[in-house]
Amino acid sequence: MDYPKFVLEASEAELMAQSFGLPSTLQLLPTLIEPAKNHACPPISNFHVSAVGLGSDGRVFLGVNLEFPDLPLHHTVHAKQFLLLNLAVHNCSRLVAFAVSAAPCGHCRQFLQELRNSSTLQIHITSLQNNNPDITFKPFAELFPYPFGPLDLLDEETPLLLEHHHNSLFLSIVRKLTLDLTQPQKLVNGVRIV
Repeated sequence: MDYPKFVLEASEAELMAQSFGLPSTLQLLPTLIEPAKNHACPPISNFHVSAVGLGSDGRVFLGVNLEFPDLPLHHTVHAKQFLLLNLAVHNCSRLVAFAVSAAPCGHCRQFLQELRNSSTLQIHITSLQNNNPDITFKPFAELFPYPFGPLDLLDEETPLLLEHHHNSLFLSIVRKLTLDLTQPQKLVNGVRIV
């Protein structure tokens, strides 16, 4: 069984953008939205959402929504949350821009506001394009005009989302779980608490 790839290396993304005739990796992000939606798992809402982001190191990261049967929708992992966790697990400390298949919900807008660079973060919402072939990114701040974020409460030096928090144990567990989930033949019996 082939498992989906949720990270493209910078060189891989650049080659893909060139092969599509795009001027930059940034312009590639919206073109990956529809294929990424195929990896969403929404058995409750049947609403497939994907997010594709450009990390500060040039890598491209994907995120999709994950719903869990027999649990309320508020237990859903949103595509933007998946995207940011994907960056964290792969040691990328900054999201530069991202494309999404639908406008972020209020929960995700606040989640993204927790990034130190949220004021410079760029967003492209594919569902709002109305068949416009121009790929334009807008400031995330336009979606969240009156933000309340961590800097309203915390010192400037306090680590924020995607910044080092002395959380290497947690990230090593997440990496191990990710490996186990993508290679079921290596799963062992037992209980995992995350």
